[in-house]
Amino acid sequence: MRELGTEGPAAWTEEWATRGEVVFPQRRQSLWWRLGLFGLLTLSSAAQLVDNLRDGEMMFVVVLPACALPVWCWMFGYTLWQVVTRRPVIRVDHFGVHYGSSKRTRLSWDRIATISDPIGRWLFAFVNVRPVDGKPQRLPISHLHVDDLRPFALWLRSRLDEQRADSSARGQSGDG
Repeated sequence: MRELGTEGPAAWTEEWATRGEVVFPQRRQSLWWRLGLFGLLTLSSAAQLVDNLRDGEMMFVVVLPACALPVWCWMFGYTLWQVVTRRPVIRVDHFGVHYGSSKRTRLSWDRIATISDPIGRWLFAFVNVRPVDGKPQRLPISHLHVDDLRPFALWLRSRLDEQRADSSARGQSGDG
């Protein structure tokens, strides 16, 4: 699967024109740092637990790493699954914007009110897609999928404007 998130608006527009959709899988490069972090935390918790058990430390000191270990193992496993499958993906098509496969994380073009500029900084930045009905729903489009969020937000807004113009033109041609 092609990593469109590292390419720019020209590649996205070309993909949109040829396939009618643009799919942004999770970028493996952005997941490696998380995989390494959770791997280190898992090893550290396991080593500390073994050390405390061997030394016969008091129960409180043994319980903390014992509780943390399953959490770090789960996070490491989930991140490993993401590295392999590159899911969840973001799909932009003629229906709207989809995040993953859940119906709750899908917005059709006619239900989108605004698409924000990137919010936050560095790895914690995301683009907020707000629905018309005002219900708080954020499609988490972040650096995990797209390298540079500012051009992505502009490109997504241009797709929204294009879809609104097409919808308006269809509405006017149906009235006459």
